Amino acid sequence: MTNKKQTILRLIIYLFISFGIPFILVFIYVANFGWTINTNWYSPLAAFSMFCPMIANILTRIITKEGFNNSYIKMKIKGNIRYFVIALIFPFMCGISIAVFTALLIFPENVLGNMIEHFRFTDFLVLTAYLAAVTIASIFQGFGEEFGWRAYMLPKLETLMPFPAAIIFGGIIWGMWHAPIIACGHNFGTDYPGHPWVGIGLMCISCICIGLYLTALTKSCKSVLPAALAHIAINNISGSLSGTMLSYIDIPESTMAELGIDFSYSLLFVVITSLFALATGIIILLLNQKAKSINSDIIPDQTQ
Repeated sequence: MTNKKQTILRLIIYLFISFGIPFILVFIYVANFGWTINTNWYSPLAAFSMFCPMIANILTRIITKEGFNNSYIKMKIKGNIRYFVIALIFPFMCGISIAVFTALLIFPENVLGNMIEHFRFTDFLVLTAYLAAVTIASIFQGFGEEFGWRAYMLPKLETLMPFPAAIIFGGIIWGMWHAPIIACGHNFGTDYPGHPWVGIGLMCISCICIGLYLTALTKSCKSVLPAALAHIAINNISGSLSGTMLSYIDIPESTMAELGIDFSYSLLFVVITSLFALATGIIILLLNQKAKSINSDIIPDQTQ
């Protein structure tokens, strides 16, 4: 078997497992509760699904006797701390931007000034410290996905196609993996035009952009750990921070409902996070490429 055929086979097995387990569980869930997230069983289902890509990576390596070389787990802390810092700062920047643009674009006039007026800096610092601590403590949950997508799927795709194509194709795969829970109302709710296909499409676009950012972190450290922290940080911090800032707005709850905040806010969340991720990923890759170029100029080629 050629290396290319072997890579394709391993990729197929990986995708079969990573999609198969959560899709079967969602099918059982939907058969019992319907397409909804408003049950006590949904959160455990979503939490467990995050570990399925990791399980798929491990099982595929065992089934195909690939071994665990190049598994992207180990990393040198020295020189790479900045990537963990980026992973934590990124969602705070997104959360603040989401709150500001929501106030400007979705709510009535002068709401931004209202939010700033009621802003409590001490509470903000306490929330920031709390969210950062919770995120660091729950890094293993982010590792559950990243050990699959960035540590296994992306390297395989890169051997089969150019890097930009791997990012796009990998992002679509990752987005489609979310399709069942998007149909249940995760991220976008269910009350919007084109449900669930519009939501699934938006998720695929978001996964392409965020995938580039997480891949840039992984490539920079040759480890998936910063990406794992970045992944769970986006999940834990951006929404909580923007939601808290928007809670400072002094308007009736009925006004919030009339504006259709659910999908509008979710759409704005996806757009801002995706743009931040795309820009950050490109910057990290360019800086690393520049650093490698400088190092190659300083250190002469000893092979000649």
